[in-house]
Formats: sequence, structure tokens, C-alpha cells
Amino acid sequence: MNISYCLQTVLFLALCIAGCGGGDAGGNPPVNNSNPPVAGWQRQSENPLIVPILTNTIQDHGPADPSILFDNEDNKWKAWFSSTLEDRASSVKTITIRYAESADGVHWSNPQTVFQTASDSNAWDYTSVETPAVIKNPNPVTPEKKFMMWYSGANTTLAASENRPSGPGALTYYQIGLAYSPDGKIFTRHLPGLNYKPGLVLVASASLFGASLPGTFGDGTTSDPEVIFKDGMFHMWLSSYAESVPNPVTPNGRLPLAFGIAHMTSSDGVNWSTNHANPLASLFKPSDAAGGRDPSVLFNQNTNQYEMWFTNDTLADELSIPCHFNTVIGFWHAVSNDGIQWTPDYAKYDLRYDTQYRYEALGFLRGIDVVMVSGHYQAYYSAFGTERIPDSSIYLCPDQQNNPIPAVLSLNRATYISP
Repeated sequence: MNISYCLQTVLFLALCIAGCGGGDAGGNPPVNNSNPPVAGWQRQSENPLIVPILTNTIQDHGPADPSILFDNEDNKWKAWFSSTLEDRASSVKTITIRYAESADGVHWSNPQTVFQTASDSNAWDYTSVETPAVIKNPNPVTPEKKFMMWYSGANTTLAASENRPSGPGALTYYQIGLAYSPDGKIFTRHLPGLNYKPGLVLVASASLFGASLPGTFGDGTTSDPEVIFKDGMFHMWLSSYAESVPNPVTPNGRLPLAFGIAHMTSSDGVNWSTNHANPLASLFKPSDAAGGRDPSVLFNQNTNQYEMWFTNDTLADELSIPCHFNTVIGFWHAVSNDGIQWTPDYAKYDLRYDTQYRYEALGFLRGIDVVMVSGHYQAYYSAFGTERIPDSSIYLCPDQQNNPIPAVLSLNRATYISP
């Protein structure tokens, strides 16, 4: 599986980043949930909602990094997510972004590919496009820009020419791109793009982190975008990583400086800036070097607050999960009045994987999208489990000893029932 590789970050560990993005939702669709009215997150009885489709030629490795919205223009739920498609004859894997839609948020159409890696081998997003964050464009200049999708992209084949580490276990230097669509089903890259690279709109830089780093910024990554539009501005939260780089630049001798969730704003969704230090210090766990990743953010009109769900497991936490492939125990919750200063609840996970459900018994995949529709929180998440495995000989996940075990990645939903 080649969805995206991540490692727990502490000050003396290298890492790579990718997880999830998602868009805010609105409207008044029918709410279909047959779970009993018990307080807390209630799993959808129909889970798993989307599972990989195996054909004679293509192995779909499953949905990851969901971005969900309810479109009140045509009364449909819409989902975009990362998926790795493998040619069964050649074993060539391609990371794509796929789309499905639903009348009730539970029963979904067969996924279709709507965005792929660039065909130019020198393009910044030639080897990876993933973690979509999709919203309806509040001010589309043309009908072709009705939907906006931010995504993580990378080109690992350029590592050597860029004097960056390469090979197994090396950090993937993700950047963030933007693409447009008239219907959410066919996306084209923003042009001309940062530094005339089609699609590219955001890279790691010293200006992203400000003066908060414990050293001189040299390189880094930006990934897992989450975007909402509020009060005439686009707000983005993202996973960010900064490192120092030797002079002259070499692949070796790089040291981590900071890892966590950053925040930026934009008037057009293309040009991004920030006026505060990143990553957001208020999201750091006490006595921990990591400030979280994979944010999902919404603005709650009822409480007039931002809410965030994100991952921030320790390495020890991750080692306790049956499947050891980008998995986490659960998702933490935080609230904020301004989207910058957050109050996280680290007393307990807001939502954690539960072995009683076969479709998530092997652990949550990093990345969740929580939306509020008709006053209901709906959490869409991917998980590894043993339910509806298309072929147990080829759908596998490494356990903690790196032994392959039968597992399938699926998309699921939970609804929050208030006390």
C-alpha cells in the first residue's frame, strides 16, 4: 500500500507527513442514522460504507483522507478521498484522488478517479497527489472554478537533484496544490502556480514558521490541508514540519526543528500568509515535541467557536495498534475562538478505534473529516479491519513485527449524540 508514510515526530526523529484534509458542510439533508440515542459517537449501522473494489486488472487499496460536504444546491453528499490504484499485471501503484456521492451520506456511488499525478516527470506532484480538502467556491470567477480542492503533492524522484534524503524511510517533502472543478468530478490545476509550477500554491518557508523556531529554517514540508471560508477569508490548517539544513546543502546532517499544525489565511485561496508563529503552540501535548497533525476543522455557528479533530499519538501509542501502517488509536478534539489559540482536551480521545467493530478492529488510519449538517456532527474516517476483505491473500497490513496480516481499508461514519 502506498497511501502515504508517516512517522511519529520527536526532536531526534525524522518523519514524513500526510493525513487528511476536508471541507466544511452546510444544508439540510435527511439524516439517516439508526443507532440508539446513547450519548457519544455512534457508529453507523451500515458501516463500512465504502470498501475497495478489486477487478481483474486493478487493485484498489481503499479510501483514505476523506473530505466530505453536503451540497444543498443538488441535495447530495459528496466525498473526495485518496486511493492507491495498483495495476495487477505490472504492480505499478498510482496515488489518485477519487470521488463518490450519496443521497443520505450512507449509501455511496462507486468511486471514480477525478484527479491524478502530473504526467511530467519533473513536476512537483509527479509521484503523489493525496489528502484532498474540497469546498464550494464562495466567489467563483468562472463556472469552471465552482469547486476548489487543495491537496498534498510530491515528487520523490527529484530528491537527489534537490539535495534531499532519498530511499526507504526518507522524508517525503510534500507541498500543497490547488485545483478547480465545475462539478467536483474533473479537476484542473491552478495556473500558473507558485514559481510557475502548475497547481502549486504553498511550500514550507521561514515565513510560515515566523521567529518561533529553535534554529535557522532550511527546509520542510506542508501537507494535509484543511480549508474553510469565513468572514471573507480562506483559513487553512495544515501539517507542517521544519528542519535545519547544513551549508553547503547536503542530504545528510539535517535536524528537525518543529512539527505540528500550522494556520494561514488567504483572500483568494491562492496566496497564503500568516501573522503569528507556527506550528500552533497551544496544540502541543505537555512534555511532547509534536504538535499534532491531520486537522479537520469546522466553525460551529451555535457556539461561535472553531472545533478541530486531529491526531497526536505518541510512538508508544502507535506501537500498540494491531495494524502498523499510518494508524492511530484515535482523534483528539480542541476548541478555539479565533482558530489560532486552541484549548485541546488531552484527557481522553474524542473518538477512538474499537475492536468490537470488525471494520475498524485493526486501527484508525490517520485522517478524519468531521462536518456539521442539520445540527448533527458527522465523522467520516478510514480504518483497517477484517470485514469485507476482497481477497485476503493480497489485502494485507503489516503488524507490529512487520508480518503481513489480512486487512482492508474502508470508509466509515459515526454520528455524535449529545448527552
